[in-house]
Amino acid sequence: MAQTGEFSRGWPVLSAAAVGVGLGLSPLPFYTIDVMVAPLGEEFGWTRGQIFSALAVYTLGAFFMSPMIGWLAEKFGARRVALLSIVTFSLSMMALSLNTGNMTLYFFLWFLLAVGGVGTLPITFTRPVNNWFDKRRGIALGIALIATGIFGALAKSFAQHIVDIAGWRQAYFMLGLLPLIIALPMSFLSLRDINDEPARDAAITRYKIPVLAISLAGTIWLIYTALQFVWPKYLEAGLTLPNAMAFGFMVIVLIPPLAMMVLPIGKAPITVEKSGGPIVLPGMTLGETVKTWRFWLLAICFVPISYALGAIIPSLVPLLGSKGFSIGDAVQLATLTGLAVLMGRLIGGWLIDHFWAPGIAFVFLASPALALWMLTGEVNTTTATIAILMIGFGAGVEYDFMAYLVSKYFGMKSYSAIYGALYGFFAAGAGFGPTIMNNFADAYGWDWTLSKSAMLLFAFTVPILLLGKYRYGYIEMDDALAKAEETAETGHG
Repeated sequence: MAQTGEFSRGWPVLSAAAVGVGLGLSPLPFYTIDVMVAPLGEEFGWTRGQIFSALAVYTLGAFFMSPMIGWLAEKFGARRVALLSIVTFSLSMMALSLNTGNMTLYFFLWFLLAVGGVGTLPITFTRPVNNWFDKRRGIALGIALIATGIFGALAKSFAQHIVDIAGWRQAYFMLGLLPLIIALPMSFLSLRDINDEPARDAAITRYKIPVLAISLAGTIWLIYTALQFVWPKYLEAGLTLPNAMAFGFMVIVLIPPLAMMVLPIGKAPITVEKSGGPIVLPGMTLGETVKTWRFWLLAICFVPISYALGAIIPSLVPLLGSKGFSIGDAVQLATLTGLAVLMGRLIGGWLIDHFWAPGIAFVFLASPALALWMLTGEVNTTTATIAILMIGFGAGVEYDFMAYLVSKYFGMKSYSAIYGALYGFFAAGAGFGPTIMNNFADAYGWDWTLSKSAMLLFAFTVPILLLGKYRYGYIEMDDALAKAEETAETGHG
């Protein structure tokens, strides 16, 4: 695929994918569950541990459903699966408001949420991005996936304000509306894989203004509601880092719907224009992939990597508290992870476009091991700041690297199925990580837990360097284009 024109052609697909992932299963429940702790505890008498145990159920659901949703995306297309999943995720998010205080029902609703929303994970949305972008694939994936942090942060403020004025039930219902009114219209217009009907040929493209008006109205509602929570904080404390980030995020989320309303979105992938029709993507099937050592190397390595990085971030406040920091200072330092994650995804995405991805992955994923070690013993503010930024940089690129490595070592033929299979291993480490790490910390102390986690993280990033040279890239895509062009010419002849 030619480098020139990838962003000029693919930005509508990238925008739809970013908003879809940002308002999907990955960020919304995870970023907002702590907002619900106080009201659920007050109404039902539940402990914080009981409420957060829903994340384990959520993880199990994602673990078992990820391979299935990947297979469905291959069979029926990522676009169809994603559109349907936005609807089912929205409804299952709303269903969390039906909780009656019965713990069994609470767990069932969270499992239903995972099953209904797993199609909104990067498994589906990154497939079109990978296919529309080739030489700029890394930075495109980085842009798409930073939306999880942006929308997640705004959703937290959004939910907190609604809880304050109307209660947790209304908050869950309103959170469920966000994907339905913001992400669905944009995805319906522009989330198109290279073998889907191009937007330039789709009848719905002619009605983009009224369709996108729904997304724009929903985005403004999200911003206005989040602002009701953030603005008093700004008046009280001034322009702190969290407040500045929130205001910046409010501007960023307006860009996709406004850009799609103003600029032409009737694009077709360069592969379609060159070949005159659909192409057969190069790559391996899922069955072929699971027989390779590279698949199992990544699967095994991503469990401890996702454990170490996924567990430390939600544990930063109690960790820093054990080091003598006040709760306010600990929360302020912990917010730095959000900024570091965003920077990590953009910088990491650019780097893997220009350098060997496993080498970049090693640096980004191994450096948090040093950060964990830095947080042992006596820790001052400077050390904590540097360590947290290093952790955030690493945590910002796991999804990106996984998506990129799948496309480069296994190809795009069965991308979603392969990604879904690997994501299950990733989800297991990240989902159970916080509970495991905090249990170890309670039993053996934070220094022991951090030092052992650092060794584990470093030990399992080293094997990534064994992946070797890419197996799929520009040459294979050019060969696929040539075959498609030959087929098209034969058909016209």
